[in-house]
Amino acid sequence: MLSRSSLVLALLTCFAFTTMAAAGRIEQKSFMKKSYAGSRDRQYQVFVPSGYTGQSPVPMVMVLHGCGQTEVNMINETRFKDLAERDNFIVVYPFITSFDPLPQRAPNCWGFFIDEHIHEGAGEVEDLYQMALEVEAAFKIDPNRRYVTGLSSGAGMAVDLAVAHNEYFAAAGSVEGLPYSETSSSVAFLGCNVQGRFKPVSAVVAAMRAEQSKPDEQRPIPIMAIHARNDCKVNVTGSEHIRDSWLDRYGINRAAVATTDCTARGVACTHTKYGLPRRSVVETVLYEGDRGFNSAHYWVGDNSGQFANPNGPSASELQWTFFKGHPFADNPPPSVSITSASATGTSITVTGSAAASAGPLAEVSVRLDGQFPQPQKIASGTTAWTVAFDNLRNNANYLPVAIAKDNDGLTASVTGQAVAVGVPPNNVPPVVAIDNLSIRGDCITLIGSASDTDDQVARVEVQLATRGFKPADLSQGSYQYQECGLPAGTYSTQAQATDVLGAKSAIASGPNANVSDLEVVTANWQVHMNAGRLRVYGARCPSIGFGACDVGFLEIFSANQFNPFPLQRKAASPDWYVHRENIP
Repeated sequence: MLSRSSLVLALLTCFAFTTMAAAGRIEQKSFMKKSYAGSRDRQYQVFVPSGYTGQSPVPMVMVLHGCGQTEVNMINETRFKDLAERDNFIVVYPFITSFDPLPQRAPNCWGFFIDEHIHEGAGEVEDLYQMALEVEAAFKIDPNRRYVTGLSSGAGMAVDLAVAHNEYFAAAGSVEGLPYSETSSSVAFLGCNVQGRFKPVSAVVAAMRAEQSKPDEQRPIPIMAIHARNDCKVNVTGSEHIRDSWLDRYGINRAAVATTDCTARGVACTHTKYGLPRRSVVETVLYEGDRGFNSAHYWVGDNSGQFANPNGPSASELQWTFFKGHPFADNPPPSVSITSASATGTSITVTGSAAASAGPLAEVSVRLDGQFPQPQKIASGTTAWTVAFDNLRNNANYLPVAIAKDNDGLTASVTGQAVAVGVPPNNVPPVVAIDNLSIRGDCITLIGSASDTDDQVARVEVQLATRGFKPADLSQGSYQYQECGLPAGTYSTQAQATDVLGAKSAIASGPNANVSDLEVVTANWQVHMNAGRLRVYGARCPSIGFGACDVGFLEIFSANQFNPFPLQRKAASPDWYVHRENIP
């Protein structure tokens, strides 16, 4: 139980945050477990600035909490929300939500040190990437300006994301973080007198190279590492190894191109850049931390908080400035077109052209989709290119797909017309089914299967009632579709699949979904408060003052402490209730 003075302080914090959060809005989201190993249901919150209209693409910054924290700490204790309101970008705040207890880890730690969670295609690193894709499906995000950062274990996971998905994120940040594939032994559990043990940089570089084996993963993703020189929990060696592993992995000169004094609020600080004078690849910000505050292991220079110290250079402002100066590429992506695709016997020759807005193209590659797909081949030439596929299966259709990549790593693709080898049989349409339907609050989720006996399924689309067909997430013969914010009512469900040659399946119908006129959200009081569900209610509510419409905050906190509890309201009503029977 909180003491009376602590409770008063908590209430004052509530009021202050409620006032501060007036600009823009925070949306609470649910991430549904995927089929790959290590995936879990997770919660996350998205800050949408008041200037966002959905008409023009905006940047996206993902901010990851550290051990013992939730996404609420990052909302309150960093300044990304304020910067997003000022400069009009989307901020994503994931919450780890749940995790396997083994190998042993402290509460709410991201598994930056667990092999199952740091590789593309599985675990937490893939869940976070898929979460970013969900945000892109809901909001208009600039693909040239996607960023990720975090604190402590969240910084370690941000580094993991930067390595595992460097083809997706434009740049990354790390505050008191650790290099890729580092072990938990790097964290000092016994205070300032016993430092953690770190892998040699060569082992980190080898792990990075092993993870980045594909041609589109060779781009040196820019990164900024911020660290207290006297951090007793994660030694500054962590950020020094981030720097050194990046320089070695991408062949960057170890000599700094710029060093400046970033001293702020009396805290000594040095900002160093590596790469090219016009565009750095690695930047470090090393400052003198306050060992009297969490052993100098905290988010620096922004708001006060349990894991944040306002004294020093602003980690949020430094990283946002770095991010703004590091889009995925300084130039727009290339263009590519297919001029012709023709068959001779059991061979297909594809020709075309490509161009980059500045500088030469790196390569053009072509693959053939269809019932007997052919792997990607590097074309001969770039601005004018050609590629031949020989010894193809006879009596089949093939669909050419060309991909151009420039020297910045940006890509563009185009799909041509189907080419017949021999006399293919009539194209059999795909088959689709709705296998499972679930309803959570105002969200409907459909999971199903799609297959094609003579071709590949290109896409699956789902329709709820008469809301129009919308694309589902398709992966290895299964698909998932989620739509939230639905008004109360009964929704029929339909799905349709299309193969790569354009044949459509019959429309599959699933069970009806009934969305209640009651919206129910389960979260702890901090999350409810941040979303405006716990706030000051006026005279029309049974409870006057801070809390829910029918119950005051003291009673709510006494019953639930920091544990999650449900609040409910009628759709579109501004008033939230603890007890359903009190809703008029």
